[in-house]
Amino acid sequence: MSRLDKIERKQKELEEKLTQKKKEKKFKLPFKAKRLFKQERKKADMVVIQYLTRKYQVIWILGRIIGGDTIVVNNKVHRLNPKAIWRHGKNMWYIVREIDREPVSNLDYNKVRARRQDTDADVPLIKAVLGAVQKPTLPGGKNTWIAIGIIAVVAVILFMFMGK
Repeated sequence: MSRLDKIERKQKELEEKLTQKKKEKKFKLPFKAKRLFKQERKKADMVVIQYLTRKYQVIWILGRIIGGDTIVVNNKVHRLNPKAIWRHGKNMWYIVREIDREPVSNLDYNKVRARRQDTDADVPLIKAVLGAVQKPTLPGGKNTWIAIGIIAVVAVILFMFMGK
């Protein structure tokens, strides 16, 4: 195979890579979480918990349900609410913070909206996006203006030399 054939083959490969759209990667659960989901299915009084610690760690554990709606993790009691279950496909789990008795959920949406911390009506973000969309652009782009400038300089130089 000659060098030109190799170069052409590489160029085709690069063009194919550039024209292919990037595939969106789906969220994958950690292996430990998958193992816990299998164990949970075998036991009725267990639930999978994504435990957020004070040290900013995420720990996947299997917790035993006590008294119908409570669990104990690291000697701390947490309440469970069926409305606060997180789902991914057929798997369901609770997200519990070490510093909070209630599970993490979207149930406090009205409180967040009342504090104006919701992202639905984020005024600064909306203004920034609108400013970026409405930003005027130079016709032809930057390279066109550079080429016009070079041609003008060459024309002036030629005119100076031809004029004498």
